[in-house]
Amino acid sequence: MLDWIKVAGKLAYDRPTRERLLGYRPVAICLIQSLERDAYLFVQPAAGRNVWMPPQEGIAPNVSVEEATERCLDIELGISRKQMHFRRSTWLGRKSIPEREGSRDVEFSIRPMQGKAYYGTLSKVAEDTPVTCNPAEVSAHQWMTVDQVRNCLADNSARKQELLRVLFAKLVQVEL
Repeated sequence: MLDWIKVAGKLAYDRPTRERLLGYRPVAICLIQSLERDAYLFVQPAAGRNVWMPPQEGIAPNVSVEEATERCLDIELGISRKQMHFRRSTWLGRKSIPEREGSRDVEFSIRPMQGKAYYGTLSKVAEDTPVTCNPAEVSAHQWMTVDQVRNCLADNSARKQELLRVLFAKLVQVEL
């Protein structure tokens, strides 16, 4: 009986678990702000796309959004937990991905993949922190001001542009 109570509590209070159950893959989009100035660390994915975006990481089952952020920064950029200051996270929304519907399973889901459930996170890092890009994940990194982010926004897909606008509005109250 106690196990059922734990499961019910997890479903009631853990949004990533609920989203996963409904077929949405939880993802943390990690906005990294400079400790020294109003600049953000953006990366170019290794997949060869010519876009700039914040690093992101899937949220594994039984892992918090903060833990997923720490893992993302460590794996993709070589930034350890001791070098970052996690500030907060927020729910950004879910997006259907029709071209992938049913094509990939979401672990512990009762439905085929419907899309992704996005969480935005804000962490602060000193600009002189050494960044070591994982070549399997990231091809380049750059600190960008808000104006530079605005200039690069059009290179992203419409879905990513919308997510970036919501991310900046909710986490740092800046309109892109």
